[in-house]
Order: sequence, then structure tokens, then C-alpha cells
Amino acid sequence: TFGGHLSLRVRSLAALTALVLLPSLAASQATSPSAAQVRLYARLMAMTDSRTYDKALLDSVLASAWQPLRRAGALAIGQVGRAHGLPGLPTLRSLIADSDTETAANAAYALGLLHDSTTVPWLEAALGSAAPVAREAAWSLGEIGAPATAVITRSLAQTPSDDALAIQLLLAAAKLRPLPLASVRPYLAMADRPSVRWAASYAIARPRAAAGVRDLIALANTPAMNVRPAPAEIVIDSTIPTADAYVNPPVALQRTRAEIARALSKQAAGDSLADSAVVVLMRLAADAHPHVRINAVRSLASYGSRAKQAVVDAAADKDANVRITVAQSLGTVLDSTVASWTQAWQKDTALMFRASLLASAEQAGAHIPAAISWRSHRDWHYRASFLNAAGGSKDSLYAAQVARAFLNDADGRVRAAAYGALAGNDTAPPPASVHDALVKGLSDSDFYARATVIGALSSHPSAKDAPLVLASYVKSLRDQGNDARIAAIGYLAAAWKKDSANFSPDVKRQLSLLKPSDDPLVRAQAESVSVFSKWPSTSGNPRALSWYEELVRQYVVPALNGKTQRATIRTSHGDIVIELFGADAPITVWNFMNLARTGYYRGTGFHRVVPNFVAQDGDPRDDGNGGPGYAIRDEMNRRRYIRGAVGMALSGPDTGGSQYFITHSPQAHLDGHYTVFGRVLRGYDALDSIVQGDRILSIVVQ
Repeated sequence: TFGGHLSLRVRSLAALTALVLLPSLAASQATSPSAAQVRLYARLMAMTDSRTYDKALLDSVLASAWQPLRRAGALAIGQVGRAHGLPGLPTLRSLIADSDTETAANAAYALGLLHDSTTVPWLEAALGSAAPVAREAAWSLGEIGAPATAVITRSLAQTPSDDALAIQLLLAAAKLRPLPLASVRPYLAMADRPSVRWAASYAIARPRAAAGVRDLIALANTPAMNVRPAPAEIVIDSTIPTADAYVNPPVALQRTRAEIARALSKQAAGDSLADSAVVVLMRLAADAHPHVRINAVRSLASYGSRAKQAVVDAAADKDANVRITVAQSLGTVLDSTVASWTQAWQKDTALMFRASLLASAEQAGAHIPAAISWRSHRDWHYRASFLNAAGGSKDSLYAAQVARAFLNDADGRVRAAAYGALAGNDTAPPPASVHDALVKGLSDSDFYARATVIGALSSHPSAKDAPLVLASYVKSLRDQGNDARIAAIGYLAAAWKKDSANFSPDVKRQLSLLKPSDDPLVRAQAESVSVFSKWPSTSGNPRALSWYEELVRQYVVPALNGKTQRATIRTSHGDIVIELFGADAPITVWNFMNLARTGYYRGTGFHRVVPNFVAQDGDPRDDGNGGPGYAIRDEMNRRRYIRGAVGMALSGPDTGGSQYFITHSPQAHLDGHYTVFGRVLRGYDALDSIVQGDRILSIVVQ
């Protein structure tokens, strides 16, 4: 993202090989469970997967002599979620003092997943426990937020000697509003604890706390902060499961510069510190590391025309993602003069660069003449890029005109984008002409186009449109994806709550005869709505127990014994080798490996790449809206989103499918909100080289 952390500067192939072969800390000791223990573990997995709470089962699990089972039991109480897990609070409060440190740490983490403020005193006491427990307690205090403010600030004042604990407290402080800067500021001076200093800079940069800008400018101007690593040096993370993953002194200096670059935007610096901030950003825009340059370009662009030359010059950067960041940022530094945009257009011929540039130009009120041919381009990516750019135009009439022109496009992905652009972001009811165009889209052959239409209509649900949406729902029962079904039931539920008296008897009858969906995501839209009162809750739907037992044998036990699964993502930039966390997220790992074995990912594109954030893949539609036609539950675990973490992409709780992402840099705000199910072992150069639109050749699993 973990347990203990090892960071090495790798200077030879032999050293890299030795690093990759290090066993996971999940395998702290060999284990060979009995058949009864495997079955009990499987029952526990079924409980969490179905989002139910079974106290009798948990009592049996926690009485087991097999420690991995007890540890999983403590975590499971949090994994079932707040809606079902609160009855387990007394159990977690007792387990937080368990003699087994890992069980206690899981319990401390699970309390954070339940977001219950009454547990703050127990978590504060746990800050004095063994290091793994204290670190997870600090994370949980951050998840609880405002009710834990006094404990977080009091604990920071004590200046913990454990770097990982100090980092977790600083990351917890970053979630508080306002940021308690007085508690964070002393850690910026800890040059002898570089990872802690990074966390302090992150705490200020993440919320872009204006009060901390002066401190970060001062830090940026210290001689030590301007030391550059040797160009030939390879820095790689090697981590084990828990919070000490963020303790990484060799790269902390570079990461701190990246956070400073992110924090010094005009919105945070204001007029009084703008001159000093721009000087620092100009220097960071020439940093040796592309992640620092990416953040610096974004912040520089917020200063408008005064940063024009520096941002424009960065369009010649050797790193493709820096150039793309420039293209995404020019809308705030260039005016509507066509000549300047035409000149920028010639800087790079890649689709992602030009698509980003086109969107920026439209935001600035400029139409790039060379892009006109994209309107009728045979490749749907170009047509969609033209449409999406027009949708961001300041000229609303032009945006609507372009959107209408694409409503009959041959490609459903373009039509979906057109409906979204036509609907816009207005909170007022759409004009009659727009409403009529959206209603026609309820019968579109593309499931996501229909979902987009229903989503647009949902801002003003009515009994009048309910029959049409109901008919669209019936049509959606044949879809491979569930998006239109979810949207339709959500619309009908909202319309019923708002205007049930005006539903016709025939529509009421049809609604009463609807077969309850077997998809919990669809059922979630119907909860607490009287017309759907006979539909079951979102919990349930477990698979056969034998299926979970096989996962325990195939993924959990081997991982506990240090035999983790590997996958190689083959790209045109090189291979990315990842280790999969079968003991931490067995269902997610099974899902990923099963899809990979069937060739699902072959030829798919990285449909979303946000420079210095994530590279995301796994959508066969290639527009970010596709998936395998089913969803898996989240499996939140203690692994962190360090550089190279592999996580499951979501559109809401328990909506995982085939889309996954890999982080370019630490993203602590994702911890505990998206399932971490793997990490990059090698192939960072390939990861950093990927730009949006690049294809996967294949994924090979072993």
C-alpha cells in the first residue's frame, strides 16, 4: 500500500532480484489449518460477503486456536459495514487489548471502518499499545474525524518516537476541518525524520490549507530540500502489510517536494504569498522527478497569465504525462487567441495530449481549427473527445448544439457522452426540448446511454415520466451491465417518494408485479421505499460454502505461508509485475485472476490515467463505464495506498468488478475506502510511462 517496512535504494540487478523475492509479512509463520478451521474461515468469509452479522459464528471464530482465523474475525466486524457491524462494537473494544498484536491491530482498524464516535476513548487508550495497534488506532481516529480532534491534536503534541505512528496521526489530522496547523507545524522541521516531514507536508497540501503555505515556502527554500537524487539511482518500495508502509526515507525528500508543489496553488497562497509561491513553483517545475514537475505545473497554471511562459515551456518536457498535465492546464494561462492554441497543438501529436488541449481551449473560449475534423473522425475516441471538449465550453448554446449533433452517433459510447453533455449540470428542470431529447434516450440500445439519461432525469423525478422509466427498466433486464437497472429503480423510488399520489393505477400494478432483483446494488435503490417493501435487503446473496472453502485453500492459506500469487501486466512500455494479496482480499484476487485467465483484459486500454495519481484499466467499453456484468463486495484491509498499490475501482460501496487502478504515488486518502489487493514488485518505469489510451497486451497470472 505493510507490518514492518523496508525501503531500499536498488543499485544492481542482484539487489532488485533479492528484493522481489522477499516474502510477504502475511506469512509470519507457516500454517496448515484443519478442515474444520478452513470451514469456519469460509463461513466467516460468507458472512462478510453477504454483509450480515452472526455473533455465534464470531464467538466460534474468536475462540479458535488458529490465529489467522481470529485475526480475520476481528477485521470482519468492520468489513460488514456500519449498517450491520455496530452490534460488534463491544467485541472490538475488548479485542483492541488482545494479547495477539495482529488481532488487536485488526480490531483497532475495524473500529475505524464502523465510524463510531463512542469508540474514541478506546482508540485513545490504544495509542499507548504495541506499535501496530497504535498505528491502526490513529488511522481510525482520522476516520471518525471531528469527534476525535482533541485526541489527535493531544497525541501529536506528545511527538511519538515511532515514525509510522506519527505519520498516521498526521494523516488523521489532514482529514480534520480546519486543519490543526499548530499541531502539524513542528513536524515540518524534522529533517532527521524525512518520512514524518513528508506526512506533515501532505497534511497541509491535501486540503490545500492556506494557513500552511508560508511554512511550506520556508521548507522549500531550505538547502536540504533542494538536494537532487543521482539520475541513475532506482528507488523502489518494498513493503509489508500495515501503516509503516509510509516510512520510506530514501524517497521522502522527493515526495515532500511534490506535496509542496501541490500545496502552493493560487487559491491557497492568495495575493500576499503569490510572488514567493511562484518562485518556488518555477524551481519545482524543473525538478528531476516528473511527479514533482506534474504537481508544479498544475499549481503554476492557477496563477494565470503570469505563469504562462513556464507552463507553455513545460509542453516540451521529456515525460509524456507532464506534457499531458500541461495540456490539461493551459485553459487558465492562455486566452482565446487561436494562434497560441494552434502553436500548442503542434507540440505533441498524441491523442491524449491533443484531446486535453482541446478541452482546455474550449474552457478558454477558443476553437482549435485543426480539431474540426474530429467531429466526423472514424475513431469514436476522437468524436467523443471533441464532444466532451465542447461540453466544457463557456458557450452553452454551442455546447448544446454539438451535443445534439451526436445524439444519433453510430457508437453508443459517444451517444452516452452526448446525453450527458446535453443534460449539463444545471439544478433547474431542463427545458422542454432537452427533456424530450432525453426521454427519447430511454430506449437507446446502449445501456450506459440509458443510464446517463435516467441519471439526468433523476434530478427532477416525476410520476409523469415514471411509465417511460419503468419501460426502460424492463428493457434493461436484458443488459449485460447493471447501470441502467440501478438508475431506473433509483429514479422510480425517488419519484414514488415525491409524487406517489399521481402514479396511475396501471403503473402501480406494474411496480407491484416487478420481480425483486437478485443484484444487491439494484435492491439498494429500493430500500425504505414502500412500493418496493417486498424486496429483500441488500445483505444476503452468499455463494455456496464450498466456494469460500476453495478460496481459503487456494488463496488465503498459501498467502499466509508466503506463497502469494503473481500477475504480469504486459504493456508496450514493458512488463508490470504485481504481487496479489490473497490473504487480505481473497475474493477480489480470485475475481482479478479469473478475469485475467479468461483473456478479459487482453487489448483493454488504460481508459483513465491521472498523472501522479493513478493508472486505471479493466473496461472493455474503453470509456470508463464498462465491467463484467456483476459486482463484488469490498474487502477493506490494513494495506495502504503507497506507490504501486493495486486497488479495485468503484462507483460506490461494493461496486467492484473488473476495473482496477495502480497508484503512481502515495494516496493516503484512499486508505480504507477502496480494496487494496496487490502491489507492484517491478515495472515502475513502465507504470510511469503509461498514458491514457495505452493498451494492455495481456495479463498473465501464476
